[in-house]
Amino acid sequence: MADWLAKRLQRGEVVLIDGGMGTELQLRGVPMDPVAWSGPAALTHPDVVRGAHEDYIRAGADVIIANTFAAARHTLEPGGHGDKVAAINRAAVRIAQEARDRVADRPVAVAGSMSHAIADAKAPYPKPAARADRDWRAPATLKATYEEQAGLLAEAGVDLIALEMFQGEDLSLPAIEAALATGLPVWLGTSCGHADAAGHLPTFNHAHIAFDDAVDRMLRPGFQAVIVMHSEVEDTAAGLEAVRRRWKGALGAYPDTGHFVMPEWHFDGRVTPAALVAAAQGWVAMGAQIIGGCCGVGPEHIRALKDALPKRVSARA
Repeated sequence: MADWLAKRLQRGEVVLIDGGMGTELQLRGVPMDPVAWSGPAALTHPDVVRGAHEDYIRAGADVIIANTFAAARHTLEPGGHGDKVAAINRAAVRIAQEARDRVADRPVAVAGSMSHAIADAKAPYPKPAARADRDWRAPATLKATYEEQAGLLAEAGVDLIALEMFQGEDLSLPAIEAALATGLPVWLGTSCGHADAAGHLPTFNHAHIAFDDAVDRMLRPGFQAVIVMHSEVEDTAAGLEAVRRRWKGALGAYPDTGHFVMPEWHFDGRVTPAALVAAAQGWVAMGAQIIGGCCGVGPEHIRALKDALPKRVSARA
């Protein structure tokens, strides 16, 4: 485990995560699977995946996230990749470790991603293949698929597990339990939407679920950090404030830019590296010390953050 990372967080240092992986692979020409999105890329385009990791490390990322966001069985099998679940997760972690070994001139942690991505008709994405006839949301099924992925990531040697974009209890609770059971450090990533005129802040995908309530149900003392991720830049501060009222540990921000129409990300160019830096400086002033970006954020954004952000937070949550 990356003890150096825990010590940096305890000292209040600013730690940089990488940018989006699936969207960066799409930019580099990797075709996105119509059901499993970027999940199979570790097997189909390993050199491109490795190159993206290397570029994020060169840009200044202290933590890179392996390309396993869409690599749980409940995403891969409906897309026809059920026989490759173990191979894809192991390859994704190995590629990230290889990238670190090749270009890092400082400690870099490899995180394994577990996410809310599930291939069924209720999910915004990805959509299931015609032969996806299994109820992937059944509690026993989710428990098994998240435990399978958490075990594969731990066995492959990740330094921590990043839970990405969790909001509703049906997906988040079995994923949280599976991740914590590995004994690895766990970062919770949760996503908020736009606040309405009355100040009601929903989750990103569920307007009827208050972000405050979602965070209350997911928080566990075993987390190493809680990160507001896959939220728009202008919504991130409100999300951070909601988390800060409930969580006194390490806090982070990992916004996106653009929008998703399965199976591809649509880049809008609205959040330039300079714009992300300006927003991130405010988040650091709020006490956020883990900073990066997800979909639509690339190595140029991470380099700008590396050049501009302070070494330590100026205020602790």
